Amino acid sequence: MKNCIGWLLLYCLITSGFSLSAQSKEMISVSVHPENGSYQVSFTALQKTFTGSLGQPLHDLHTRMGKDAIGAYSSVTFTWKDRIQYEGRIRWYTYQPVVIFDLTLPEGAREHPMAFPVFDMPDLPYHFSYHNRIFPLAQFFLEETSTPWLLYNEKADACIISPASDFIVSMMTHNDSTVISSGLNPEVKNLPSHFTHSTIMVMENGIRKSWDRWGDALRALYQRSRPANDADAVLNFFGYWTDNGADYYYDYDTAKGYAGTLLAVREHYNQRGIPLGYMQLDSWWYQKSLYNIENKKGAPQKKKEYPAGPWNRSGGMMEYKADTFLFPEGLAAFQKKLGLPLITHNRWMDSSSPYHEKYKISGYTAIDPAFWDHIMAYLKQSGVINYEQDWMNYMYTRNPEMIADVSIGNAFTDGMAQAAKKYGINMQYCMALPRYFMQGVKYNNLTTIRASGDGFMPKRWKYFIFTSQLAYAMGIWPWSDVFKSYETGNMILSVLSAGPVGTGDALGLEDKANILMACRDDGVLVKPDLPMLPLDINYLQMARGEEKPILGATYTLHGEIKTGYVFVFAEEATKISRFAFRPMDIGIDDDAVVFDPLRNKLQVVKKGDAFRDELPADRYTYFIVAPVTSSGIAFLGDAGKITATGKKRISQISCQENQLTISVVFAEGETAVTLRGYAKKPLQSDKGKLHWDPASHLFTLVVPAPQSGKTVTLNLNSMQ
Repeated sequence: MKNCIGWLLLYCLITSGFSLSAQSKEMISVSVHPENGSYQVSFTALQKTFTGSLGQPLHDLHTRMGKDAIGAYSSVTFTWKDRIQYEGRIRWYTYQPVVIFDLTLPEGAREHPMAFPVFDMPDLPYHFSYHNRIFPLAQFFLEETSTPWLLYNEKADACIISPASDFIVSMMTHNDSTVISSGLNPEVKNLPSHFTHSTIMVMENGIRKSWDRWGDALRALYQRSRPANDADAVLNFFGYWTDNGADYYYDYDTAKGYAGTLLAVREHYNQRGIPLGYMQLDSWWYQKSLYNIENKKGAPQKKKEYPAGPWNRSGGMMEYKADTFLFPEGLAAFQKKLGLPLITHNRWMDSSSPYHEKYKISGYTAIDPAFWDHIMAYLKQSGVINYEQDWMNYMYTRNPEMIADVSIGNAFTDGMAQAAKKYGINMQYCMALPRYFMQGVKYNNLTTIRASGDGFMPKRWKYFIFTSQLAYAMGIWPWSDVFKSYETGNMILSVLSAGPVGTGDALGLEDKANILMACRDDGVLVKPDLPMLPLDINYLQMARGEEKPILGATYTLHGEIKTGYVFVFAEEATKISRFAFRPMDIGIDDDAVVFDPLRNKLQVVKKGDAFRDELPADRYTYFIVAPVTSSGIAFLGDAGKITATGKKRISQISCQENQLTISVVFAEGETAVTLRGYAKKPLQSDKGKLHWDPASHLFTLVVPAPQSGKTVTLNLNSMQ
């Protein structure tokens, strides 16, 4: 009987077209018409249909059902010929609104292949993409490059379509925004037999939900595990940075020398009780040429006030080892004296570097595994735990070979990742185009990525939270970049990014109080569970051209208790200072307390209602949003930390009827932690010194450190 049904279905496919829905929830239906090569993909719940055509009759249609890393799927395959022999496949998933399109060249191709899929532009009027210059800044139009495209409407019905393979040489294109397509750079030719290029499309009601769905699917395909936000020292500890924007970027105390200055910083921080978990060395630490990225000769010294030498230049990397003028005993000896692990920077390779004679080089970067093994071995023996690859945009845009050859970009990033993994070193990308963000889904040891321009500052905040969305979807933690510790707004947003946090103050200029808002006394960062990401309303406001404050949100989750963090700020052009959000927009579906720690303001918001406020004079603030639990208590966490309920400080929040149980984690040497919260009625605690204000309903609880161990568990009870 099964064979009869199969033959009947195949007959229908060949003679009259094909239509089949995913069988469970019927999220997606797909139809293919062999007589004219047209096809349709419909997301049934949202009543959105994408229609395209290959412009050629289709042959050899076959259907099958299967399962892969994303889940159970149905698929249809077909062939056609248009100078090149093609095989296409559409794969759509039973339980998820995900579709993958594959274009295969059974015989290879000497010329540029056609794009697939190609769709008429759907009725989704708002558009978003990331641009292809230096850092992938958010923009509300569709740039033709290798980037995810987001198409959405006023109801926040949102479709994301992007490459799913060959990220370095992919290109999304459109024809006057009437036809959209996914393919390869026009320079790409000479592809091998059985080469396959893939595209992914997802659609959900909810922009953030669509990003999550897109990222989940791609990470599943590439077996990409998102690292914990404390996966290495760079993510787990507060650090010291010397990159552009730091005081000691190509700058130091000449009486001490560069190495001596940084050793003095370490000693000074120790004496002041400011913890450091690692130190970053920027491009000043190795030898460079006089020639810039355009191969034009620059000044003999980057900083005229310091001695000339290969370290004090602005050109390409000559040799990747510590400059002997700065580190006469070598990098390993310096790291041993410092007593901290290192993250080290690298830039483009100079055209006159001796590495050209030893290794295979393409443009400005090595594509030879032996080169990557050589430098990672050196870093490992020098106490380096993280390799920062900078200037990545130019390694693509100024290398015609990487633009045109599928293998070159992979050789570059695969070689780097594999060698780093061999030596137990994690990676950070910097100045990475969106294609590199997506390429990063392949590498579990790419733990962090710069999502902002040099020197973190308020004018970068918008782009940072939007680009953090791309990073997080690919399983990478965003890095804000260096700032000064007294810059409170930068500190708040960097901490709430859940990525690295590091400052670059000159000796004696550090703000200890601000630093300790980010971390415990042992330097362990107290962070949310995920980055600060845009709310759906931001995408809608910006698409409409509304000049309103921007809101980002993140949270911590302890069992069933979610505590939200909302960061609100204005851009220079923002004309409206009032804003609103609902706790339910960030996943809190109960009555909630919205607390502004900077202004010590609190408001109770009923379930489903909106919180409304106006930005203060400095044009930013942030809120802790806590549910009012069945105990009548809303817990607001550690009063001394930005992420007041971060799990490195608060490891447990649970509620049973009128009792709230809290577990507080202490670092060695900490004597007490002050907690705060809201209580409808007077309350009592079985530990610590409690004070409740009947006017504001705010309480504080001073909890002493345990006599042994690291954790204190306490119970709060509302008094009847």
